[in-house]
Amino acid sequence: MKNFITKLLFIVAFILCFVTSVFAADLKINSVTYDNSGTFVSINSFDNENYSLTQTPKLYIVSDENKAYFDIEASYLTCPPQDIVLSSKDIKEVLVKQFSTEPNIVRVVIKYNEGFNPKNIQLKRVANTFVIRFKTTQVKNYYFQQVYADTVSAVSEFYENIVVQYPVLASQNMVSQINSAFKLGSTTEDKNYILTKKDLDMPTMYYLDDITVKNGGFVISGAGNYILTKPLILSNPTRIVYDIPNAILNSSLRNREVYISESESIKAGQFDKRTVRLVITAADKDKYLPVYSSDNQRLAFVDKNSTVLPFSATRAVLMSVQDEINDTTTHSVKLFFSKPVEYSIVRENKSFDLYLHNAEKAQEVNLKSSMVFSGAKFTSLKNGGIKLSIPLIGEDSIDVHAGADAKTLRVRIKSPAVTMPVQKVTEPKVPEILPPVKVDHKGKIYVVIDPGHGGSDCGANRSGIYEKNITLDISKRVEKLLTQKGYEVFMTRFDDSSVSLQERVEFSENLQPDIFVSIHVNSSNSSTPKGLETHYYKDNSLTLAKTVHASMLNHVNASNRGLFKSKFYVINHTTAPAILVEIGFISNDTERAQLVTESRKQATAKAIAEGINDYFKK
Repeated sequence: MKNFITKLLFIVAFILCFVTSVFAADLKINSVTYDNSGTFVSINSFDNENYSLTQTPKLYIVSDENKAYFDIEASYLTCPPQDIVLSSKDIKEVLVKQFSTEPNIVRVVIKYNEGFNPKNIQLKRVANTFVIRFKTTQVKNYYFQQVYADTVSAVSEFYENIVVQYPVLASQNMVSQINSAFKLGSTTEDKNYILTKKDLDMPTMYYLDDITVKNGGFVISGAGNYILTKPLILSNPTRIVYDIPNAILNSSLRNREVYISESESIKAGQFDKRTVRLVITAADKDKYLPVYSSDNQRLAFVDKNSTVLPFSATRAVLMSVQDEINDTTTHSVKLFFSKPVEYSIVRENKSFDLYLHNAEKAQEVNLKSSMVFSGAKFTSLKNGGIKLSIPLIGEDSIDVHAGADAKTLRVRIKSPAVTMPVQKVTEPKVPEILPPVKVDHKGKIYVVIDPGHGGSDCGANRSGIYEKNITLDISKRVEKLLTQKGYEVFMTRFDDSSVSLQERVEFSENLQPDIFVSIHVNSSNSSTPKGLETHYYKDNSLTLAKTVHASMLNHVNASNRGLFKSKFYVINHTTAPAILVEIGFISNDTERAQLVTESRKQATAKAIAEGINDYFKK
């Protein structure tokens, strides 16, 4: 009898272990954040009670390559792979990528400069967030992100005219946990280490994950950066429709209606493959205001009469207003705040209202322009905060950008009916790197071809197929075709060798080529995405990107995923016009099978070579 009970208990334990292993959910990593001094990098997840991590991952040091890395077991990225380049004397770059999918492993790689002691890197786990700490110099950022437009193109805008410096306040709970984990708090400096969002190294997409009812309204949350467009009003019953371009909706939310009362609800749907549509049903079309969070990850629709702010109660002061005339039909105004601001944008046919819910004026602030903003005015809101109202005419179009720290907003109006004198706009100076003395190419056109990855860096991989091999094969074909056309072609690697991003840039800068083209294979956590993408960053690269992308669409039988303005290291740091082409998805079974065929590789190489040739003909 005793043996029988022992065997029975063993069987039950085995079944429980099996069930636990089957149903244990992998950790979903949805964003990477860092503080503006570069002291912390945080890999974040929504807490998952089914996820179990017994100890902090081990940090491995590869001293001969000046890098360290650690693996997060049983985890996967829901945001794009992250490549954060730090302007630091110690840390060069932090990469967060999907290392494997069977099993799911996310790898975090920290590349550092010569002389830095990697033993100074600290790694801690706070709940299901992994925090890396290292001492480094302050990092400056130069970007704004579009948050509203009357109409939005396929790729949202960036503009980088001024230096953005902060800290941004995180939740006090998170700050306390981090201080506790690293035994901080003994100095004022330690107490001021704050986390903020950094998601602009990749194309701006928004992954809408959740809709919840809160404080008499709705809160939408996700990963990435969202943009709202001018709402559409429908009747019988009254509905307010908002579109979020460049957005993907969690399949569990599609067409599911979330009710706040019997007569009021919100429904989300995937309107097309790149647009999420939100439909609010309410008798009063003006009842709910869209409130933007300072991290641009969450969007709340709140009752305009509510006295409760949806995200934060931190008071901000409007410090100054700056007018600027962009061209003869376009005029902007920038608003500068002491703290991150929560705001709403209400666009009517003849007016534009910017609600600044947690802001107050430091002094009387007037708009100087006698043109487009001549009728603009500030008024106080009855529940606190201020409102900027701008009268419009029928032909005006408007967009809004927010600083990465949420302490600056820019409102821009294009008004074809008004002609303004062109004036020079003075911006704070950004440090400039002067190019080396021009190299004489003696009439030859120099082209640098950059095969992505190589050596120990395999790039994306599936089923024993590696990105590094595909990119090298196609790059060699491009080099041969261009050489036959009389171009001087240089490759950043000719074999399966490791070449750092900085080495690729230095190689190009020393040659001073006419163009730089980096070749990569795309990848996704999902097996569904497929098709061609072309990425550029600087304005001098847009024509090259358009020309090569059009050639790929003409010569390669693949779907068009479009042009992206992306801050990849190699195309951001090269002086010459530079693009990065993604020639297909290795994660898509059908496209992966095509990518390794002779016909697809030759067609891709021909397309890139002819696109380059077309560019120089123009």
